[in-house]
Amino acid sequence: MNKTSKTVLLILLAVILVGGGVFVGINWNNWFGKDDTPVTADLDENAEDYTGDRDVYQGEKNTDTIDIPGFEAINLKAGTAEQSVNLYNPEQNTCYFQMSLLLSDGTELWKSGLVEPGKAIYNITLNQTLEAGEYENAVLKYECFAMNDEQTPLNGSEIKLTLNVLE
Repeated sequence: MNKTSKTVLLILLAVILVGGGVFVGINWNNWFGKDDTPVTADLDENAEDYTGDRDVYQGEKNTDTIDIPGFEAINLKAGTAEQSVNLYNPEQNTCYFQMSLLLSDGTELWKSGLVEPGKAIYNITLNQTLEAGEYENAVLKYECFAMNDEQTPLNGSEIKLTLNVLE
């Protein structure tokens, strides 16, 4: 192999290596980068600004606690999946809520997406209709998640209540 052939071969090899490096560099984040999907992708699209009666906030919020609304009963309409409710995440919280409504046997009637502090769910669609009556020991389950990219699970709560299903 003569000197000219070696020089051309080295130049060609250098171009291929530089081109390959540029190609890898351009695609690196697509292949190995962090998922930049915004947290809002999991937010409940039905959540809206809470307009119900609010507790008056007094003083600075302790970010180590989560305020969870309690209910003794929720009234629902018999024979229809479309329901009006008033389920909310208090504005002083520093976490997302995901709420579920369950019958006493664990049957899931409804589950929200993530609800931001200060937002409420006023209209829900049940997974099944209910006949008129009292459904005791139903559960309103709160799952709480940090407002970070990982949506780190936090403490939650299960509130036992009665579902009053009315004609």
